[in-house]
Amino acid sequence: MNRGNEMEKNVGGIDRNIRIILGIVLMVAGLFIHGGAALKTLIFGVAAIAFVTAFTGF
Repeated sequence: MNRGNEMEKNVGGIDRNIRIILGIVLMVAGLFIHGGAALKTLIFGVAAIAFVTAFTGF
């Protein structure tokens, strides 16, 4: 139950594992993809978001 300004975690076990795997796959893809700096930055940014949401649960 949410009391006051506390946020509830919305990432379950399976979802967390999928986000971690997705983050790893995107990081590797960002290292080996042949594209411009903008594309690599986008890929690394999405990977970072996947990692942060997986490890914080939000």
